[in-house]
Amino acid sequence: MFLLLVACNSGHNAEIYRGLQRAEDLISEDKKDEALTQLFDLENNLDVTTPDTLKYKVLSRIGSIYYSDFKKDKADDYFKKALAVARECGKEYESTALWNRCLTISDNDSILIYLKECQDISHVSGLRYTEVMAGINLASAYIQIGNMDEAHEILDNMDRAVGSDSVLKIELTNARLNYLIGSKNFDEAKEMLEEQSVINLNLYGRLSRYRNLYAIEIGEGRYGFALEYRDSIDEIKNKIDSISLDEKLSKTELEFTSKLDKEKRNREITVIIGLCVIIILSVFLFAGVKRKLMMRKQIELNEQILKLNLRIAQLTESHNEGDTPANEVNADVQPEIVEKLRLNKELFIRKPIYSRLKQLNLKRDSDAIAKTAVKEILEGVIGQFADVCSNLRQLYPGMTSDDVLYCSIIYVGFSKEVASVAFGSSEDALRRRKSRIKQKLPQAVFDAIFGTKA
Repeated sequence: MFLLLVACNSGHNAEIYRGLQRAEDLISEDKKDEALTQLFDLENNLDVTTPDTLKYKVLSRIGSIYYSDFKKDKADDYFKKALAVARECGKEYESTALWNRCLTISDNDSILIYLKECQDISHVSGLRYTEVMAGINLASAYIQIGNMDEAHEILDNMDRAVGSDSVLKIELTNARLNYLIGSKNFDEAKEMLEEQSVINLNLYGRLSRYRNLYAIEIGEGRYGFALEYRDSIDEIKNKIDSISLDEKLSKTELEFTSKLDKEKRNREITVIIGLCVIIILSVFLFAGVKRKLMMRKQIELNEQILKLNLRIAQLTESHNEGDTPANEVNADVQPEIVEKLRLNKELFIRKPIYSRLKQLNLKRDSDAIAKTAVKEILEGVIGQFADVCSNLRQLYPGMTSDDVLYCSIIYVGFSKEVASVAFGSSEDALRRRKSRIKQKLPQAVFDAIFGTKA
């Protein structure tokens, strides 16, 4: 009986190993959906007799596929399970599992703990690459929380460890860029960015580059240039989001069905499983309908903005091609500009950041308003109103970047105290700016922005 049990376990483990090999072959052929099907079947067949090393490889590979498709939440679930198993497999497995876990953690306190542990275990195990990557990311985490001394100490001694490895060099450069920007050493940061090769950067690399450029312009108070980089950031984030939201129904059904079959085999309680199905589907249905309604409204608003853009472009082109005076064309465009402002505001007030603005507006003492909170809201306004700000500057050349930005924050509802903090100017200075803007804009556009009557 004992020999028979050993033989069965041996055959079971060999089947899991062969399944892993088939999954790797499918991944190399870029057939990720089929690879996930294979891996989910293997996951459902894991039991107490399966060696921890095989369990780790199955769970870790599923997490890696999700991570490569920008699905960090699902990747995190599997990396967390893989780490728990890896702690029973030895230092080599634990080092890799810790690094994978660090890729999907967003909490600063937790990331510091995991990175330090990963660095220490990798050093003991002689895994230089993982050790150096953990060190570089540990420095970045310190920069994130404002501990520049710890970050400088790590980065200052990293060149020798990095050596000639091209990937590690790129990671080290990005960490040093973050350090320079965090230390407000913008000139040196810009020099490093100009030397950076953009061609070989992936989506995350390009996103990081434009965020650094954006942070530099914001830090130096050049909001007009920051608007341009914000457009590039949004474009790349949209690409990443489109990939991360590309959830095929067949894959979702596969995960659910695989787990459902395992429950049937282990417990054979059809009634409980049926009840679970109903509850889960109800939750998914409710969440899906709610999200669909929100997305439909956003799509409608964006479609209306696109139509306005086309109308504005047509009117502008008719001016460029004909002899129509500029003031007459601008008068025709005014209703479209006002409507475009309204639609952008409607999109902005649907964002969580708008609630934070309303809270800040309750404060009547400028000194009591947190500058960091105002800066974050200001960046949100820049991101939403970049296009309409460009329209205002194009149609009314007398308007400056600061003028159109001031118009935007007043239009979305900044109080005079919050606006004063945002611009770093006194309320009297802002009143004078408003007076100058009134001379530059048509009365109808000015009234729409500042809520005055003609």
